[in-house]
Amino acid sequence: MLRLFWRQAYLAITDFDFYASVFQQPFRQTSLFLLYLCAFLTLALTLIYASFYGPRVERFFDWADENFPPIEVTDGELQVMADQPVVTKYKDDSTWTFVFDTTGTYSDPSGLEEPVLLFTQEKLYVQMQGQTQTYLWEDFGEFSVTPENLGEYETIVVWAYFPFAYSFLLIYHILAKALQALILSPIAYSVAISYGVRLPLANSFTIALYSLVPAIVIDLAIAMTGIDISYFDLIYLAIAGLYAFMASQRCATAH
Repeated sequence: MLRLFWRQAYLAITDFDFYASVFQQPFRQTSLFLLYLCAFLTLALTLIYASFYGPRVERFFDWADENFPPIEVTDGELQVMADQPVVTKYKDDSTWTFVFDTTGTYSDPSGLEEPVLLFTQEKLYVQMQGQTQTYLWEDFGEFSVTPENLGEYETIVVWAYFPFAYSFLLIYHILAKALQALILSPIAYSVAISYGVRLPLANSFTIALYSLVPAIVIDLAIAMTGIDISYFDLIYLAIAGLYAFMASQRCATAH
């Protein structure tokens, strides 16, 4: 089945006659192709994101090792082993403000430069783009973060990334690609109608799903470069829509 998947993915890009051979296949076969497509896409994106963000995570932990005070949470309260308040900034794509204060000097993050994380005696405040989220330390249990164990937390973050990122992205892309195929299905249906052929929804969905493959490959190639292209979502749908239009013509004339 794996070999068949790669062959179909290749033909979906290079041969419009291929669509005429699969658009009437059982919907179970189309669903299986969707799962394989999203599984490999998710694997590739997980690795790409790891290559981009892995070094940034390492730089952050190196910076935190030098700039964060030792902290400990016991009985739902934060203890900071340093003179307070401690205000420090981390510069990456944006400048993050970290404030450690159990003295009450800072009771909320208002007035601090965003994005900001404020560590108070009982709560953690995270404020970004004017939105504030509040977390109670008692919900995190007891823990400590010191220069001696910070590396352990970095290891946990790195290893936890792969299963969590892959699971999240897989579910997201299965839903997203299915929705995109549904959005493009009317193109296949309308083109077939213009040729006097009435396609069932399952057939239209199949044509639309395979038509996504060229756009997905281009999207993946751009992701590998790290380039951010404005309005690429529209370009993505335009490419898929063009393939769906031409593939539907071939299917209608071969029906």
